[in-house]
Amino acid sequence: MSSLIVTGKYGVLNSQRLLNSTSNNINNVSTEGYIRKDTITYTSVVNWGVGDTYTRRIYDQYVQRQLFTDTANSAYYHAYSEGLNVADNVLSDPDMSIANSISNFFDSLSTATDSPTSSGSRETALAKLRDVVTRFTTTSDNLLSSLNDVNAKIHDSVDDINSYTKAICDLNDEIRTLSISNTEIRNEVYMQMLDERDRLVGKLAEQVSINVQTQQDGTYDVYLNSGMLLCNGDTYAIFDAATDAMDPTKTNIHMSFKCRVDGANEDKTNVKMTLSDMGGKLGGLINSTVELRQSMRELGKLYVSLADALNEQNKAGFTLDDVAGQNLLNIKDVWAVSSNPADSMLCTFNENEGENVQGFDFLVNCAGGEMKLFTVDSFGRKTDITDKYTFSGTDTSINLKDYGITLNFNKSVDTLVNNKTEFFVQPTLLAGSTASVAIAKPEDFAFASAVRTRTGNDNYGNATISLSRISNTGDNYGVKVNEITGKPEFNAKGAALVKIEKDADGELCYNVYAKDGSLLGQAPGSCNGVNVFENAVTLNADGTRSTTKIADQGYDVNVIGTIKENDSFTVELNEGGQADNSNGIALVKLRTTQLVHTTGGEKTSTITESYSNLLAQVGSAVSSANANAEAADAKLEQTTALYESDSGVNLDEEAVNLLQYQQSYQACAKIIEASQTIFNALIAVM
Repeated sequence: MSSLIVTGKYGVLNSQRLLNSTSNNINNVSTEGYIRKDTITYTSVVNWGVGDTYTRRIYDQYVQRQLFTDTANSAYYHAYSEGLNVADNVLSDPDMSIANSISNFFDSLSTATDSPTSSGSRETALAKLRDVVTRFTTTSDNLLSSLNDVNAKIHDSVDDINSYTKAICDLNDEIRTLSISNTEIRNEVYMQMLDERDRLVGKLAEQVSINVQTQQDGTYDVYLNSGMLLCNGDTYAIFDAATDAMDPTKTNIHMSFKCRVDGANEDKTNVKMTLSDMGGKLGGLINSTVELRQSMRELGKLYVSLADALNEQNKAGFTLDDVAGQNLLNIKDVWAVSSNPADSMLCTFNENEGENVQGFDFLVNCAGGEMKLFTVDSFGRKTDITDKYTFSGTDTSINLKDYGITLNFNKSVDTLVNNKTEFFVQPTLLAGSTASVAIAKPEDFAFASAVRTRTGNDNYGNATISLSRISNTGDNYGVKVNEITGKPEFNAKGAALVKIEKDADGELCYNVYAKDGSLLGQAPGSCNGVNVFENAVTLNADGTRSTTKIADQGYDVNVIGTIKENDSFTVELNEGGQADNSNGIALVKLRTTQLVHTTGGEKTSTITESYSNLLAQVGSAVSSANANAEAADAKLEQTTALYESDSGVNLDEEAVNLLQYQQSYQACAKIIEASQTIFNALIAVM
């Protein structure tokens, strides 16, 4: 009879444990991070019934590890796409399109050029120019605002990571403590700790790509995919998001370590993280800032190239007020960030070199006993360009002609080297935001050229002369502007006459004479009168042609038609030429001129082509991120379904178990009831 009672008692207790597991599963069917529990019963011949019970969590740890990886991949692409969406929307919005505004400006400029003395058409062109500037500033400001928003999200992600690593470390310690204790560890509290730790690891996997290793004491060692520790049972990583000292638009991530035990030896490790270390949401956000900053650089480069070309061409002509043209657009100088507050560097854009400007940042390092110059690309990779330039210790400026900029220092190179100063400058990053119109009235468009041409009246041939190019004025060109009157005047060696004469071989050629009457050079008859000054070379002592071209005049001419010996063609100042539109035509031609340099390459493109390339680059990045996000989501959904097929609660299955265990409980209770009846009967007999 006693064995019957014992059998019933253990049966009831076992059924109660089974009912507890099933009830717990049903109650937590919608609980985040809950893993299905299963109680296993072992038989016992000693107690004539059931023996020990063991409650376990049902999940596949290998599928779980894959789930962490897929979670990180999905979060990465979504964050990357989200970070670039604003840029894509701003650049592709037809109402905000810079390409459309530039096209409208050139259309109105063409109309104004057709009627160079019309104030109304000039006013329309000026309004369209202001619209171009507004589009540049608005687009650049929107990109900067988006960049700031993403940087704020990076800080939020870092805060989440820090909370997860500490919480996982604390749970690791509690789980380890229970694992090595002599008490029963397979209780609900222990199971809940395991579930919560896995939930937190899953949340951490959303933020960064991780790798999880299970230790013998039950703790997790969580690493970044790059191999750096995030947390274990004693230590957890602390991420710090800080603004870069040299680039206020960039957020750097540093990682240090903290021991959870107060008073323990402090870990002095401090690691600057790279993009390849991250993955997950944090990696996607950081990568999107790389693209955003480069988009801003490319946009700024486009503005500088356009502004420089318009400025130089307008300065080559003369306004409706019959004075030399000035800049149409302002290009702002850029101050570098300096490691020494007493030392400064100002970056200026070289005039007439806008097509050399590229979307690089520049680093000047004087810490190694000499000045070193570097370009810095969008990913922070440095390229040493020092050997491309020659400068001395007494210099206070370095002209980086290949990049269209000059670096101006407040001290000599030797002093900066002695001070070990470092400079970092981003010439084009905010160039779009600082764009502005330089002219105040429509009359300031310089449609008239500085010079005009005249075919000789006594020529025997029927050839005529015309301007083929008007690009520059100044002391180094054929014509300069009088600083007092603002009027054009020839330099002494300015090309003013083309005369048809015979060369050393007796062939007709094009001799070019300066304003002072001296022979500048000779263009061969084979050039057929096209761009005579460009084809003209100096003569040797014996009268033969050398290989040295004459100086660039800032203008050129075509002599087209049949030429005869002693025919002459004159280049003269365009006095009273307000109705002339030759320089205006040259301004309009800039629409199709290749003005913009491809960053890091040798190719140049037009303004609209460059903008289209920028739009395509951002659009392609967003499209690729969206496609990858869809693929990552599909993979994550598949892995989640596989994982939940084991760990998830199936209510139909649990309902069946509930009925089964309830019946078992009732049956075991009947055994105890039967033993009680027998016991009472025996007592009555006695």
